[in-house]
Amino acid sequence: MRSDKLMGWRPLAVAMATGLLVSAGGAAHAQPAGAAKPYTVVNASFACQQTTCDAELWLPVQAANAPKPPVIIMAHGFGGLKDWGLQPFAERFVKAGFAVVRFDYRGFGKSGGQPRRVVDGKEHVKDWLSAIDNISQRADVDGQRLGIWGTSYSGGQVLVAGAERPAVVKAVSAQVPFVSGFSSSLRFPIKYQPLAGWYALRDMMRSDKEEPLYVPTIAKGEFSALICDECNEGYKKLVPAGVGEEENKVAARVFMTLPFFSPGSRAKDIKAPTLIVAAENDGLIPVGKVREVAKELAKGEYVELKGADHFSPYTGPLFEQVVAKQTAFFQKNLMGQ
Repeated sequence: MRSDKLMGWRPLAVAMATGLLVSAGGAAHAQPAGAAKPYTVVNASFACQQTTCDAELWLPVQAANAPKPPVIIMAHGFGGLKDWGLQPFAERFVKAGFAVVRFDYRGFGKSGGQPRRVVDGKEHVKDWLSAIDNISQRADVDGQRLGIWGTSYSGGQVLVAGAERPAVVKAVSAQVPFVSGFSSSLRFPIKYQPLAGWYALRDMMRSDKEEPLYVPTIAKGEFSALICDECNEGYKKLVPAGVGEEENKVAARVFMTLPFFSPGSRAKDIKAPTLIVAAENDGLIPVGKVREVAKELAKGEYVELKGADHFSPYTGPLFEQVVAKQTAFFQKNLMGQ
């Protein structure tokens, strides 16, 4: 295990009447107007659990006789969509010669599935596994050189997916990863825990044919799913301009499921090289627990961003450091560079 210290997001803080929790996700960078794209985009939607997950595949521009590119699969964190800030990371990867797939979970964005906007780690993992199984078989990428990239809540999900598909996944990158529902639940304000439990129970009484009872993802100074010092401003910066308030919500049942989802427990089962990037001052995910999980990795590399909070890796100097580290990690493990 190698431990690096660089400098100082993703989703997560939660609650529940008896001890709940939550997480977060996302980032938004705009591409300069008129900038030439070093990739082509094709539809890569795939079947999952009797419906379809919306996905797109970015293929690097290369010579006709060039070998098929290795591929990196990406998805967002807590309540986030594939267009919410994954583009800057994806563009760096595709410029380095990788094909990149971004997808949305069932019930989110243009993906199928009912009910809508239900955050459920175990169900999201099923989407990850379907994505891996489908993309690895595509004729336009090298499925033998496949990596997965997750952030915040999805940063935990890729740990599970990597453990579940050891023969296919050759590299795992987890950014400010959600690793333990119990430890994260302790960050959720006690004063809101009874309300969280009440909303969750009411929502769970509804059938899948009924609209869920929603709670705000973020709400400054008020009850919401994500509550931390950096949550309100950090999360808002990740949401693209023009996205309405209708996307600032998640089904309240999340307060009952997140405390019991501990993807970090699968770290010891991952065979592939794994990079974990943590934030020293993460307000959603206790960094001490992330350090413990990193030590369980057989082929782990751990980077802790000094002075950083949960949303720091998405913008500014820290984005540059993080994406450079992740690109080099994938080059080493998928390209042999």
